[in-house]
Amino acid sequence: MTLLLNYRPVLRQPTGIGVYAQGVLPALQKLPHVLIPGGDMGSGSERLRRLVWTQRQLPRLARQHRASLIFTPAPEGYLGRQAVPQVVMVHDLRPISHPERSLQSLYFRAWVPSLLRRCRHILTNSAFTAREIERWAGVPAQRISVIPLGYDAASFRPAAGQLAGPTGLPNGCPYLLHVGQAYPHKNLPRRIEAVAAGGPHHPELQLVLAGKPHPTETPRLTALVRERGLEARVQLLPYVPFEALVPLYQGALALVYPSLWEGFGLPVLEAMACGTPVLTSRGSGTEEAAGDAALLVDPANTAAMAAALRDLVEQPSLRQQLRQRGLQRAAQFSWERTAAATHAALAEILSAVG
Repeated sequence: MTLLLNYRPVLRQPTGIGVYAQGVLPALQKLPHVLIPGGDMGSGSERLRRLVWTQRQLPRLARQHRASLIFTPAPEGYLGRQAVPQVVMVHDLRPISHPERSLQSLYFRAWVPSLLRRCRHILTNSAFTAREIERWAGVPAQRISVIPLGYDAASFRPAAGQLAGPTGLPNGCPYLLHVGQAYPHKNLPRRIEAVAAGGPHHPELQLVLAGKPHPTETPRLTALVRERGLEARVQLLPYVPFEALVPLYQGALALVYPSLWEGFGLPVLEAMACGTPVLTSRGSGTEEAAGDAALLVDPANTAAMAAALRDLVEQPSLRQQLRQRGLQRAAQFSWERTAAATHAALAEILSAVG
């Protein structure tokens, strides 16, 4: 029995999919396996080439290596007769529920539901996403396993001596933080508007938006910042490498993550592990990940978001309460647990198909 690990979707600058894929890899390599590495930059042309490669070359390589099963840590795989069965990891179906004019949304709508119906089994990171898979792809619940994500506890932890509060920016200003690419569903314009609403009361407060730029959304955000006169208070950072990400969490007054839709929301878990209070959305995967350890808001209600931000800024006792709850909540997750559960699921399927 051989497991073919299709890591082609793992990018050179890893985001959620890549972080998950690397987190579970050491455990999966304990199974008899062949690894196909990734390394693309994530451009549209690379995605298109990978789609063609997946349809034509992936099943051929599986047969060549006499693989009993293919595992891809993303919803990518080949269609047609499933001579070698597949298992995929679905992090979310956001490109279906919140489509854009993009190759990614086109791929998800045209390809992914059919792929999921063909797969031997599907892994996903939350009960919320499992229900979305049932809804959009018609896959029965017994073919879906929920395995929550984890985090690197050796890296994501409170800074020494900082349990009592954040460190702020180098200029001494407190800041609210967002981590993630600037997709429209991340709801960043409302975050900017909420900070603008609180400007007269807290002119020193800054907003740091850290993540890869989006080709259409980032220019809109930049224009909104200029329109609201917030150039000195809103920072748009590009992709943040791992070594800079942890101190960014540790120094923040709070992680502000009220997306319109998330499958899980890994930054919520990472921030809580760093002792950073979290404000996130009610009604999606982030609520499931956060449990009772975060301040929850309606992500479509800018006024409610602004009021919650004022509470966070003005109530140190609330931040301390969220900090302690967050640390307790984060302790329930780890990549070791995620990897062990993934290993067990794939080992069981390997035994069944081998």
